[in-house]
Amino acid sequence: MTDILRTAAIDPRQRVRHALRDLSLGFLYWLGFVLVLEPGNLMHWTPPDLAGWTHEILRLAGAGLLGGAATPFILALTRRLPIEGPSAIRRGATHLAFCAGMALVLIVASCLLAKALPGAAQEPLAQAIAEELVANGLLVAACIAGLIVLAHAARVIRGQAPSAYAGDVTVRQRGHLERIDLAQVDWIESQGNYLALHSQSGARLVRQTAKTFEAGLDPRRFVRIHRRAIVALDAVQSVTPLAAGDASVRLKTGETLRVSRSRRQDLWTALERLETR
Repeated sequence: MTDILRTAAIDPRQRVRHALRDLSLGFLYWLGFVLVLEPGNLMHWTPPDLAGWTHEILRLAGAGLLGGAATPFILALTRRLPIEGPSAIRRGATHLAFCAGMALVLIVASCLLAKALPGAAQEPLAQAIAEELVANGLLVAACIAGLIVLAHAARVIRGQAPSAYAGDVTVRQRGHLERIDLAQVDWIESQGNYLALHSQSGARLVRQTAKTFEAGLDPRRFVRIHRRAIVALDAVQSVTPLAAGDASVRLKTGETLRVSRSRRQDLWTALERLETR
């Protein structure tokens, strides 16, 4: 799916919005972590003057921003390597190694940041990093693991949410009724008063209007790309922009469909939404 998004050249504004969302959530998560790590910041410490307040605010904000900057990488890991299926153990080991490595990176960066603040202690940088690793290394790694767990939990909850959309459709085929699983449908073509459901096993005709049928489709999986075509997102192999604002969709079956200019952004947005699940 990442290759599809790269080929499609998703609207940069959409990427910026998602990046800002991840950074904002990460900032709040890590700011809360720092405050829990050092409860004295809230309960027992009173800056003697305005300079003290400024120093502490800068330190806390810097820690939150530092963790927030790491959050998109953490969320990208959960999207690309979900801990499930036959590779769960191997991917779990990858997550543990990532937690340890990211914890080291964050601690080194935080020590560098602390050294840059006015009035910082003059102890050697290597000593500060070693002390911070001993004192908080495991805690930072656990915080990263906690964020990974939350991301995975949100992904599972979204996937298990009950759907009000149709999962299959019944069609009349050569005098008998046949039930078609919509998960097997690659794309849907409007043919007058009929709809052709295209899958790897062939096309099946349904006597229904496109507007009525589309209302029962799950928008997380199907998106209209043309007035005569609806495509299944997981059947898309690549998207190539064309002249005049149109685009071309290549399916995993090898078929090529046209994307109208008015529908191109809808397709790119839907693909990016699928990527973030």
